[in-house]
Amino acid sequence: MPIPSSRCLTISSGKAAGLVLAGALFAPLAAWADDDIAFDRPGIAFGTDVLAPGQFAWEQGLPDYSRDDSGGATTGQYTLDSRLRLGLGARLELQVAVDSYVWQHGDPRAHGGGDSQLALKWALPSSNDDFAWALLGTYSAGTGRAAFSEGAARDVGMSLAWSLPQGRGVGLYLDVGRGSDGTSWMVSPNYTLHDDGRWMTYVEAGFAGGAEHERQLGGGVAWHLRPKVQLDASLLRGLDAGSTDWQAGLGISFAL
Repeated sequence: MPIPSSRCLTISSGKAAGLVLAGALFAPLAAWADDDIAFDRPGIAFGTDVLAPGQFAWEQGLPDYSRDDSGGATTGQYTLDSRLRLGLGARLELQVAVDSYVWQHGDPRAHGGGDSQLALKWALPSSNDDFAWALLGTYSAGTGRAAFSEGAARDVGMSLAWSLPQGRGVGLYLDVGRGSDGTSWMVSPNYTLHDDGRWMTYVEAGFAGGAEHERQLGGGVAWHLRPKVQLDASLLRGLDAGSTDWQAGLGISFAL
């Protein structure tokens, strides 16, 4: 389930927190039971699965958190990021996401609503049972308070996932977007360490350039409480001075 949105890594394309802690590419690699749902949380990338026609899912940060020390000042943000998903059929899924509320401490202090997103996800056909891929087109509206808004942005992302024996998997996430600051891109490889259908652990790296700069490494865990309920936790560490120092996420996801 390595999302930037969500998504903790933040880039000008509007992947909210979200591109924190998000979801993600590792979840789809999991060998879920037939009644289970592959959620997009946690992790940088989004999952390759789409919901069944008419099926609804809600993925919620509880919250996600980021911390950055730069220029002698420390800034932290708690974000209640929400993502609603609806299966449309024809391998399509509609998503609506919003940073419902953001608390920022440090310099400056601020709080209020964040940007919102509208996205369409398409699970691409594959003739190989061990390979899945999907596209996600996103429009981010600059609806948030000025302190938290990146303005209007558009991006297109692709997730690719290869299943391996013994509950392991490897994936690659690619994204390019354009916002008010210019064009940005991201590449994120990931690896599923363990997946037994109930517990899933993964590691990932994120590299963003262009209008935004990120070099990050981290991982996370997801616990499938029930076939349609999941808890998750994730952590990303910035690797250089230009990257956000820490991004962490706690979340819950459920489907109807």
